[in-house]
Amino acid sequence: MERIEKYEEALGSAWHADTARSSLERWLHLCEQEGWGNTPQEIEALARIFGASWYFTRFIYVNGRDAADLVTDQDIGALTVAGLYDDIAANMPRASLEERLENLRYLKNRIMLKILLACLFGEYPLEKIEFALTCLAEATLACLATLFGLSPELTKSSVSILGMGRMAGYEMTFGSDLDLIFLFKGDGGAIDPKTERQIRLLLRNIPLQSPMGVLYDVDMRLRPHGNAGVLVTSHQSFLEYHGEQRDVWERQMMTRCRPVLNVSKDVRALMIELNRNVYAKYDINNLKTEILYMRKRVQKELGSPAGKYEVKRGRGGIMDIDFICHYLQLCHGHDVPELQVPATRKALRLLHKTGCLDEKVQTELLASYDFLKKIEMSLRLFDMKSVSAFPADAGSNIALARAMGFYDDDGEEFINAFKKVTDKVRENFRILLGDPDA
Repeated sequence: MERIEKYEEALGSAWHADTARSSLERWLHLCEQEGWGNTPQEIEALARIFGASWYFTRFIYVNGRDAADLVTDQDIGALTVAGLYDDIAANMPRASLEERLENLRYLKNRIMLKILLACLFGEYPLEKIEFALTCLAEATLACLATLFGLSPELTKSSVSILGMGRMAGYEMTFGSDLDLIFLFKGDGGAIDPKTERQIRLLLRNIPLQSPMGVLYDVDMRLRPHGNAGVLVTSHQSFLEYHGEQRDVWERQMMTRCRPVLNVSKDVRALMIELNRNVYAKYDINNLKTEILYMRKRVQKELGSPAGKYEVKRGRGGIMDIDFICHYLQLCHGHDVPELQVPATRKALRLLHKTGCLDEKVQTELLASYDFLKKIEMSLRLFDMKSVSAFPADAGSNIALARAMGFYDDDGEEFINAFKKVTDKVRENFRILLGDPDA
């Protein structure tokens, strides 16, 4: 341990301090063994990565000096979907499909490592980090579509993909799933068998683990009829499904929908028609009743784990803010079309701008949303899994508290801040939706 005494200051900012210390010790031993010298020069950055993410610690160890040399780059200011796609595609070798997929995992994760550094050093606001992560996901999906022959010119059935949830709103975090719906241009019936086989092959390969890490987990449950529905839906069938009297919760989900691949004129027309159905005229009392019912059900079934706080589905969590936006967007979206947006932050800003939400409430909800999303992101970073709960015992959350900027020894300050934020969110939820039991 003597060799890392001079790096104590760097280790002092690591979230999981003990994990960072042991990983850095092993890294310095490896550098000495391999004759790499002091690699990288930015040891503080390496220590922060080791203390924040076991997933990226493994990535650096697997790729050695090449990965460590990436640690100095924290600039994500110019990341766009088109730019990322071009960069990734230019570095894809002409090799077997398996080799190209493994190279894609490497390229995606090296870009995500760059975004992680920008996050750890606070170079950009959380909204910018989430935008960059979503652009990376879109570019990766576009590369996969090319690899599996799903470009419009290569298929009999023109396939497009809708991104749902956080992907739709450019609000993905580390560890976010890809919530997808596959569509094909047609008047009903089934997609041609060859294209469907390619889509199934693509979906099997996206979540595969390898030495280079993983691309993404995929969730297809939001397609028409959920897991019981067809894998790829025709434009006509999709509109017919959402043109019927759907449950309010399905309307809520469709407020977070955006085309992310092969956005043709026909797909844009489909989205206009979809929004006519989603943002219909509602009976406000019924709308409120249904949204309250679903919120309480989710909290009861998924948001109250024993001995834990649930930052996403729990009382005063992220979902409270989402449901406030859903309610107000569905209330006013028919008459105020500019409210028909798939991002929670943007919706909050537009709701205030159009006079549908008080400025004080908007400010509180935006700040609370960032606080809660940062907790969620920090939880998911360690192993890139879609987790959203943490122990209620303050002493078990030292690393999470440090990730949130609370460096007290016992974690109580962080827990108190979390309770204060969730209390304020729930208060605003109760005022806006009028639920006496919330």
